[in-house]
Amino acid sequence: MGDVIDITAQRPHISGPAVCLQCGYTWSAVALVGTTELQCPECKAFKGAFEGFTIPEKVRICECGNEHFYLEPEGAMCALCGEFTKYEDI
Repeated sequence: MGDVIDITAQRPHISGPAVCLQCGYTWSAVALVGTTELQCPECKAFKGAFEGFTIPEKVRICECGNEHFYLEPEGAMCALCGEFTKYEDI
């Protein structure tokens, strides 16, 4: 079992299901609002991401199998393998 943290000392916060982009481990995460990196409790990599804030009608999946992307002005970069795709090619 993971460490127990006093949630009242961590306000304001967000919580919800998270997934590790490195190893695929899933867990329930709690983080301060504005947190951009979650540490995976399994592999310890800072590649955790909250899941499910929105469900788009169309989901893009990278050739590596990942569906999480960093959005940049010119296009989208896969958060797992780094493959970059220009918006005009999506």
